[in-house]
Order: sequence, then structure tokens, then C-alpha cells
Amino acid sequence: MPSEFVDHFTRSLELSTSRPTSPSAFNTDGSELHPTGSNAVALSPPSTRKPALHALLVSLNQNRVSLDDIHRSLPTLQVLLGSGNAFTTTDTERRVPDAEEGALEKAIIGKLTVSLYSDALDTFIAQATQVEAEAEWWSDIESSRLRVSLYLLQTLPVRIYNVIRTILSMLRSHQLPLNLSTVSPSSLRALFSSSSTSPFSLRPGLLTTTFFPHLKHQQSLSLSVLLPTSPSASGVDFELVGSTNRVLLRLRRALNHALGSANSAFRFFSLPLELTKQECRYNQKALERIRDERAHVLGELAQLRIPLAGLVHGSAGIRVDSLATREYTSFLDTLTGVLTPSSSPSSSSASNSPILPLTTLSQTLPTLTVNHMQSLKNQNLLRPSTLTRIWPRLLVLPALALYVYSSRESWVPAIIDMVKDAEDTVRGFVQGWLVEPLLGVLHTVRVGGKGDVLVSQEGVTADLESLERMTLSLARDALQYTPSQLERLAQQVRLGDLTPVMQIYEEDIRTPLRSALTGTLLRNAFIQVQKAKVDIDQALAGIDRLLKSQELTFAFVGVAPSLAIVWAFFGATGRLLQNTKGSRYGGTRRRRGVWERMRRIERLLILQPSENSSSSLSPIAPLPTGLLILSLTRLRSYALAHLPSNIQTAFLEDLGDLEDTQLGREAKLRVVERMWRCWGQGGEAIIRY
Repeated sequence: MPSEFVDHFTRSLELSTSRPTSPSAFNTDGSELHPTGSNAVALSPPSTRKPALHALLVSLNQNRVSLDDIHRSLPTLQVLLGSGNAFTTTDTERRVPDAEEGALEKAIIGKLTVSLYSDALDTFIAQATQVEAEAEWWSDIESSRLRVSLYLLQTLPVRIYNVIRTILSMLRSHQLPLNLSTVSPSSLRALFSSSSTSPFSLRPGLLTTTFFPHLKHQQSLSLSVLLPTSPSASGVDFELVGSTNRVLLRLRRALNHALGSANSAFRFFSLPLELTKQECRYNQKALERIRDERAHVLGELAQLRIPLAGLVHGSAGIRVDSLATREYTSFLDTLTGVLTPSSSPSSSSASNSPILPLTTLSQTLPTLTVNHMQSLKNQNLLRPSTLTRIWPRLLVLPALALYVYSSRESWVPAIIDMVKDAEDTVRGFVQGWLVEPLLGVLHTVRVGGKGDVLVSQEGVTADLESLERMTLSLARDALQYTPSQLERLAQQVRLGDLTPVMQIYEEDIRTPLRSALTGTLLRNAFIQVQKAKVDIDQALAGIDRLLKSQELTFAFVGVAPSLAIVWAFFGATGRLLQNTKGSRYGGTRRRRGVWERMRRIERLLILQPSENSSSSLSPIAPLPTGLLILSLTRLRSYALAHLPSNIQTAFLEDLGDLEDTQLGREAKLRVVERMWRCWGQGGEAIIRY
């Protein structure tokens, strides 16, 4: 809110005016003094002025001083100052100056002056903030063709109503009856005819300016809005080379003419959208001009804080003369001139009385807001009313709801079936692809590779021993091996070497038929089969050992896709909720607003020329100062609403440095660089979206 900035900006001024400097605010009989109402005149004698002044100061210090408090206090203050002001003398009576009464008078006047100064700041910050928000709304509408179309639809009834009212008013002014003949297109054209200043331009008529009010401020409507650019103007030129090129040129000209006609028709039908977009742009520019006017006044008000602080903090050396009163009166006249530049100079400077400028300011401030709102309404610069913006929804939603309700028998069962299918799908996914694989991983971790295997080690050993016995039996019968030779052959078989058996096999296949009937070919073939079985068992055992060593890896690979799907789902849901309810530091949209305002602050400081290039403390002009304050006000509101306490204090300190009107352009640029460095990167990145 604007008051947050004002409270911070004027806090040092309030502190110095909040200390009562007189002993007691009571009468000698113990009754409390009331400096307002009917008792004000009774307190006029000099013996009671000091307690009355003190009571008035105490009443002003109890709460924040409002305009109503100022209105109630001014009559009392006027009576007290007129009853024997320590700062005023007359030709007939010379009083001994009272320093304490002078201090009380100065404190009261200072309190009222600071309050009026704060109200002035608050008023113009509120006006500039409102105007800037309205300008941003029009800019958002203009940026999208769909939004422009929706805005035209929303305001169409109001535009049609204004046109009808204009037609009826014109008929009454010409004393014409209301019938079909008078409202025909030809009659209306004759009634609202307007002469055009040039055959190449169209001056907007009364009906056109009624339908699009921004055209009242436009001298003419160019024909380029209605007509497309001719093909010859687009730089397309065809050379004639032979009769074939002439035919081709004619075809291209016919095609360009058809395309031009289509383009002309399209631009004609899109003319209302184009004019509506121009209306949004006009309103935006008009609001930005008003914002700059308010910002200029705001900058001048901000630059008055230093002289006001000098007046307020100058109470250490109290002078019992009229100098302090004249200084306050001069400041109040300056403040009045800033708020109402067109007003005539006040006569308070000649009389050295602050009552007149205090009264003028207290009466002027309430009228500023009223005049501001009335001016915006008269110029049609405010966004349409809520009812105007939502009437299409109010018109469509009931009909849509009625259609949905009447056709519920056709779509309700389908939706129920869809929900059931979705429920079965989710249940199957969670049970089959998430829960069971995770349980399998836990089982693998608990068992530790002791589960089922492809082939047992005992089976491999039995097959190897069977091969060994078959080989030794063949060697004993066919080769007549001795026990020592059989022992060596057994060792070779365990290593997979069947060379003696293979030699017998090689001899047998030379005479396969005889060897099959009377020899050892069949026994040798069975040994080869057994050898192949042993090799297969050993290979399967190796594969089994490999699988057992990677069993946990395979278990996680099996559950990884389902975990990825769950992670992606919850991540998307979380981002959706963040965009809906706001994320860290107020959400992406608010952080983008912070980024835009910081960029504008830096741009204003860079474009602002320094009045004294040799000094980094040169003051900044009122308009950039006001625009800076406007951006800083919104940044301060954002920080108080959305930043955590651990970084809020430091961020507000940086804003306070930028709000200091005593710092020049170069110093503030260094502050901006520090803010980009501290708040635009790293873990506490606020100025980033």
C-alpha cells in the first residue's frame, strides 16, 4: 500500500514532533483541559495558554493525525495563537517572550505540517499507482488479438447503447419523428453527414466517435487503414520478354488483383478490431501521461522532505521570535503551490500566520482525489466495470449449464465408465509396476542372492562325474589303459580335455557302419552328447552367477520407469499448484513484476543526465524522482507481503537507499548494481523469474 512508503519516508519527521515539552496538561484544580469545542475560547487567557498548547500537542501525538483531526485542531490553534502568540507582538502590548510556549507552538505547527505533507504524498502515490495499474491493464489487452476481441465483445452493448442514444438525441434536436424512414441508413447518413477535408482521408463522424470515443482526439482516419498497398508499391516488377512472359504477367496481375481484393475485404472486416486496439493504445498513453504528471508532483514533494526536516529538527535552538513561524508559513505556501500550481499566491506570507495555508491544504487534499477520479471517468480511461467484463460469461455459462444438465443421460455414464477405467489403470499401475517391483527390491536386499537359480551346482557336478565314468569305461575297454593312465585321463576330463576319446572317435568315423555295429562309435557319440550337456550346464552356471551378482541392479532397472512416471506426475502437479497458489517469494508473476520495476529504475537512472557531472551527489529531476518513488513503493509493498524476515530487512535497506533524495544519480546506480548482484543471482534470487 502507498501508506507503507509514506510511513517509512516520513518516520524521521514524526519522531521529532512526538515529544511533549511541557510539564502538565491539567488545570490547577486537577481537571483535564480540552482544547477543542466550547472550551477553546475559555483557554485564551495567557495563564492558560501553555497548558492548552500542551494538551493540544498531546492529543495530536496519541494517534496518527488525520484530516479530521486537523480540521478540529485548527480553530483551537487559531484561538490560542491569537490570544497572545509568543512569536507575535502588537504595537500596543509588548509581552515577555516565553520560550516554552514558542516550542509548543512550533511543535504543533510542525506536527500538522508533517501530517499534511504525509497526506499529500499518500494522495499522489495512490493516484499514480492506480493510473499505472490501469495503464498496465490496457497494455495487457492490447498485446493479444484475442483479448482485444473479447474486450470489443464485452463493451459492445455499451457502445450500441451510446450510438442509439446519440441517434435519438440528434432526432430530437432536428425535431424529427422516430419511425423506420428516419432511422434508415440513407436518412442517418444524411443526418450525420460530415464534410471531408481531403479525398485521401476520412474524418470520423459523430456515430463513429460515439462507437469509438478515442477517435474524437484524432483529426482524420487514413485510408491506409481500409485499403491495402497496391502491388506496384510493393516493389514487384515483371519484365516483358516475348509473348509467353506477357501471358504470365497478365496471369500474375489477375492473381495479385484477386489477392488484393481478398486482403481489402479482410482488412475491412478487421477494422473494428484495429480501432479497438488503437483505443486501448490511446488509453494506455493517456494514462501514462497522467502518471507522469502525478510522478512529477510526487518528485517535487519528495524533494521538500529535506527543508521540512530542517524545520522539524531545528528545535534544538529555539528562537523566541517569528522566524520559525515564517519558515513554516513559507514551507506551507510552497507545498500549496506544488499541489495546486494554478492557484493564486497566498497572503499568509505577509501575515506570518500558518493558519491560512494549513486550512487551505486541509481543504484542498480531499478534493484532489475526487477531481482525479472524475477526470479519469470523463475521459473513459478506466477499465470497464466488473459487470461489463463478465456479462458474456453470465450469458454463456447458464446456457451451457442447462445444456450439460439436459444431456446428462448421455455423458454421465460415459464419464462414470471413464472414471472407473482410470481407477483400474491407476490401481494396476501402482500394484503391478510400483508396489510389487519395490517389494522385489526389498526381497533381493534381504535374501542377498540366495533365491532361485537356473541350474544347481550339484547337477553340474553329477553330469561331470557321469562324463568322467563314461570316458574312463571307454578307455579301459578300447585302449586297455592301466590304472595310472586312467587316473591321468580322469584329470584331463575334469579339465575338459577328451583327446584320447576323440582319437577313437576319429578312427571310428572312417568306417562308420562297421564301427556302429561292432565298434565303439555309439558309445563315443553318447560321450559327445554328455560332454555337450556338461558344457551347457557350466555355461548356465556362469550366467546364473552373473545374474546373481547384478540382481539388485536389474531390480532397480525394473522399477525405474514407474518411479520416473510418478516423479514426473508429482512434479507437474506441484508446479501447477505453485502457479495457482503462488510459489517462492510470491510466485513467478510477482517476481517478474519486481524484475520489470528494477529494470525501470536502472533505466531511469541511466537516462537521467547529471546536473553536475563532477559530483556524484547531484540531485535528480522531479519526474524521474517521482517515477522512482512509484516503483519503489510497489517494491516495498511486495517485500513486506512476500519476502521472509531473514532477507526482508536487507532488501528494505536497499530500497531505503534508493528512496533517499539526498543520494545522487551515480550513488543510486551503485545501489542498483548491488541489488542486481545480491538479489538477482544465487539462492536468494528475488529479481529473477
